[in-house]
Amino acid sequence: MIKRISKSGILVGLAILLVLGTALLSGCAKEASAPSGKISVVSDYPSLTPLVDFVGEEDLSVLNLVGFKAADRAMKELGFERGDPDILALTDAGYIAQIGEYTSEGALDGVIMTAATSQGKASLINVHKPYNSPLWFAFFDKKSKNCVYLEAKSDVLKTYLDREKTGRDAALTAFMKLKDGEIFSPIAKENIDAAKLLNNPEPWQEKMVARVFGGNEFSLITLCNLWAMGLPNDFMKVAELHDHICPGLTSGYMITKYIKENFPSANPRNEYTVIAIPPWCKDDAMIQIFETNVGHKAMYVKHLTKEQQKALSGEAKKVANIFINKATNKGIVVGFDWPKVYEVAEMPDEAIAKFRDFTTYWWWWGRLKEDIALMGYLDKPEDFVCTIKEFDTTPEQIEKLTTAGVNPLVELGIMP
Repeated sequence: MIKRISKSGILVGLAILLVLGTALLSGCAKEASAPSGKISVVSDYPSLTPLVDFVGEEDLSVLNLVGFKAADRAMKELGFERGDPDILALTDAGYIAQIGEYTSEGALDGVIMTAATSQGKASLINVHKPYNSPLWFAFFDKKSKNCVYLEAKSDVLKTYLDREKTGRDAALTAFMKLKDGEIFSPIAKENIDAAKLLNNPEPWQEKMVARVFGGNEFSLITLCNLWAMGLPNDFMKVAELHDHICPGLTSGYMITKYIKENFPSANPRNEYTVIAIPPWCKDDAMIQIFETNVGHKAMYVKHLTKEQQKALSGEAKKVANIFINKATNKGIVVGFDWPKVYEVAEMPDEAIAKFRDFTTYWWWWGRLKEDIALMGYLDKPEDFVCTIKEFDTTPEQIEKLTTAGVNPLVELGIMP
């Protein structure tokens, strides 16, 4: 027997179905945007999606977000899209800047996943700074030569990292609501085109003194401008350790290329003994490329007094390093030609005279000018590096040459 359903009954049934359907859809939406019933930051900030997909929403941290915030601000300031090949990102995040007891490597993920810069693409330089250096970020546009610098406020970051321990979701949400000026200081945008700086150095000198990039001005103008010229990847890794590029570092890079050609080793870390005499920035290149670290007992540093330097004559005046191969008991003394650098860089006499006068612009002007000139000679190290002496040796003599109080140049007959 078929029963008739009243019109009012149909309406009530439809209403019930509507309520149940709405509740079901709402529950599905919440589940999709926030696993385990937690509030999703991504739902309010869709641009976080690449970062959250990479680290996982459950592992998202304030440190990830500070990297995101820095990259997001730079993208707006410089007007670039994610993955732009003309953009270079630089930061000391994780290498090895800390915020109190917190390490900062998580901020790297924020930069990489937001701006899509990476070391694999040669568009990210992870600059070495000491543990108590401020956490900072910089973004450079190769076309415009504009650079945006952001330095995180350590006290603000620490506050939110502490809050994250007891209420992560609330801390993340609150941090995302902060304005850029509440997280970073300074925030600066400057044009650092090398040609512009070299042709008109006085205005930039004022900015150097004012520390517009938090004291990282020389690092950024050299790293960015040489990257724009096509900095090789292995040189980039050398520069990461040294924190900037100067002609002293370039001389070391050229010496390593000369040694690879003229005094090669199948296992440089275990076979080379390097004596830096005298030491200068060059030796960071040896450490990075040959892994001849002091800790591996593969590098020894010996200074020369002014009197000892005056005692050098001829090619010996160029002395830079002694390389010994313990596997073959053979050695080579190499030198570097600084007058030739001054010549190719067309250095004025005043720049040479005031090269170490850090109260004027000459100190950075001269180094930047030489940096740029030497970029054209990276594949021609023999133009500047020379062999002063080749010699045979023994394990006993190697030990003597590296011992404190022994002048290896005297032992090898290079100086009286």
